[in-house]
Amino acid sequence: MKTPLDRAFAEARLSITRNGPSMVRRRYSRFVSLAKRVLPATALALLLLVAVWPRIQTAIDGLRIAATPKIDASEAREVRMVDAHYAGVDRENRPFTVTAEVAHQAPKSSDDAISLDGPKADLTTSTGNWNELTAYVGLYQPQAQLLDLYGNVELYQDRGNEIHSDSVRIDMAQGTAVSHDPVEGQGTFGHVNAEGLRILNRGDVIIFTGHTTLDLAPHAGKTAPASKLASDKAPH
Repeated sequence: MKTPLDRAFAEARLSITRNGPSMVRRRYSRFVSLAKRVLPATALALLLLVAVWPRIQTAIDGLRIAATPKIDASEAREVRMVDAHYAGVDRENRPFTVTAEVAHQAPKSSDDAISLDGPKADLTTSTGNWNELTAYVGLYQPQAQLLDLYGNVELYQDRGNEIHSDSVRIDMAQGTAVSHDPVEGQGTFGHVNAEGLRILNRGDVIIFTGHTTLDLAPHAGKTAPASKLASDKAPH
């Protein structure tokens, strides 16, 4: 004996069986009608996008260019280089290098002078020894190969000598240097104080100028230093 619930399920299945095909046909008709409207509209939108895309791309590129600042080198007040490095050879084809923590140059300057912060110069002598000079600041002229150092100038030689002064001018092409400020030095030769100095042949010869005090080390006579020291006045 069927219960009321069984009869309700049976009637529902019968209704689905009778009306199912017509419902599917109605849904399919609605889908076809919607596709006829949507597909042409989508195709038209794609065609319009293809037609106007070059203009859109041009506008985007224009925005990028406008956002990038333009720098005119002729209007720049200063050109700045970090970890600057300059290399060259002197008249005897011996290499030298000039480096600096920061290099500054004015583009409109009439000369090629370059201001240096934390400069350092390295030179090799004819005998294969090296000299290193450092200072607080400097001025380098690449064409003339002149380097002026100022402030706590220090000269170090691989043979163990060191000399200190407030300023020195180095002629990189000639391999010479000169200082008119008081100098103090020490090394294998002993200790020296002078009113100035001249350096020849890339440090192989050092001449102390003005009033000079030279205290020779006890062993200086037994182990002569590689560089030659001289004074244009008698030592005291």
